[in-house]
Amino acid sequence: MLDIMLNEFYSIGKSLSSETDPFKLFEKIVNSSMKLTQADACTLYIVVDKKTGQSSQVKDHLAQGKRLKFAISRNTSMEMDLQDFTAPISQKSISGYTVLSGQSLNIRDAYHLGKDVEYRHSHSMDKSTGYKTKSILSIPMKNRNNYITGVIQLINKKRAWDIKIDYHKADATNDILAFNDQDEQIMNSLAGQAAVALENSQLYKGMQDLLNVYEQQNSELLYLSKKTMKAHEEERKRIAREIHDGPAQAVVNLSFRLEICKRLLMDGKKDELAGEIEKLGKSIRSTVKEMRGIIYDLKPTFLEEGLIKAVQRYIEVFSDENGIQVNFKVSGDDLRTEYYITSTVYRIIQEALTNVKKHAEARQVTIRLDISNTGILLQVSDDGRGFQMEDLKTGHLNRMKGGFGLEGIRERAELVRGSTTIKSAPGQGTAIFVEIPFL
Repeated sequence: MLDIMLNEFYSIGKSLSSETDPFKLFEKIVNSSMKLTQADACTLYIVVDKKTGQSSQVKDHLAQGKRLKFAISRNTSMEMDLQDFTAPISQKSISGYTVLSGQSLNIRDAYHLGKDVEYRHSHSMDKSTGYKTKSILSIPMKNRNNYITGVIQLINKKRAWDIKIDYHKADATNDILAFNDQDEQIMNSLAGQAAVALENSQLYKGMQDLLNVYEQQNSELLYLSKKTMKAHEEERKRIAREIHDGPAQAVVNLSFRLEICKRLLMDGKKDELAGEIEKLGKSIRSTVKEMRGIIYDLKPTFLEEGLIKAVQRYIEVFSDENGIQVNFKVSGDDLRTEYYITSTVYRIIQEALTNVKKHAEARQVTIRLDISNTGILLQVSDDGRGFQMEDLKTGHLNRMKGGFGLEGIRERAELVRGSTTIKSAPGQGTAIFVEIPFL
C-alpha cells in the first residue's frame, strides 16, 4: 500500500510541474483519490464567481457572490451521465458546509445524520440513478494562502479497490465501509495538490493573457511606428511640393526679373527700370509672405492658445480666401487637450477643408467639434458633389479627386488611436466623422 501511495503522489507531483490543463490534473487526482482510499465514486467541485463563472476562492468563510461548480466525477460501479451545474454555497449542503467551515467532513452514513448538524445529504441523485450513498469524505481544497478553491468528495469506501457494488441488491450497502483517519490524511494532501494545480493554471493563464497583451501592444506599436514614418515622409513630400510650386518658382522668376533690371540699367531706360524694380519688390514681398506661411504652417504658434481658437482663425481665413461659408459648432472646452491631439485635429480639419476647396465644388461646410472627458468627436460635412463610396474602397478615387487627402485624414487619426468614417454619394456631399479617444 505504501508503494502504491508513493507512486501516485510522485506521478501527481510530476504532472504538476508539466501539465498546464487543470482538468487533466483533476482527473489524475480523482483517480488516485479513489484508488488510495478504495472509494467507489468521487466528485470534484471548484469555487467560481457567480457573475463571470471564472474560478475563484473563498476567504475567511465569506462566500458572497460565489458558487460551487461541478468539475469532474468518477464512479466505478455505475455508469452515470452527470451534466455540468453550479450550486449555491450553503451551510445546509455537505459540499457548501465544507467550503464555509474549511474543515473535512467524514460521514459514516449519509442517511442517518445527527439532528445537531446543519447539513443534509440530498437524496435526489440517488433516487434518479438508483445509487445508494452511504459513507462520504468531503475535503476542502486549500491553496497556499489557505483559501478554499474547491471540494473533493469521496463516496462509499469499498473493501477493495477493484470490486464493484451491485446497488440493485437490497444489502448492497453492507459492503460499504466508513472512511478512516488515514484516508482523510491522504485526501487532505491530494486536495492541496488539486488546489495548487488550479492556482498554477490561473497563474499560467494570467501570464499567457499578459503575454498576449504585450504581443498585441508590440504589434500596434510597430504598426503605429510604420504609420508615423509614412506620415513624416508624406509631410516632407508635401512641404517639398509647396516649396517647389511656390517659393522655388518665385525665386526663378525673381532671377529673370533681376536680369531684366540689369539690361534696362545698361540701356539707360530709367523709367522702365523703376517700374520693373517696383514689380520686383512686390514679387519679393509675395515670396517672403509665402515662405513665412509655409514655416508658420509647420507649427502654428496659435495652436498653443487652444484647438477651438486655432480652428476659428483658420476657418475665417479659409472662408475669406475661397468664398466658402463654414459653420463651426463646438461643445466642451479644450483646456485639458494635449498638444499632439490639438495638432492632429487641426491638421485633419485643414486637410478636410483643402479637399473641399479642391474637389467638392461646395458652397457650404459644417464643422462640429465635441470635446468631452473621454475624447473628441469631429464631423466635417459639405454640400458638394460627393462621390461613389465604392471608388474610395477600391482605390479608384485618385489624388486629383481627393482620395489621397481622405486617406491622409484616416492615417492621422490612426496615429492617435482614432477612427474615421466617411460617408458620401454623388450629388449629396461628403461627411467625415473622426473619433479620437483620450488615452
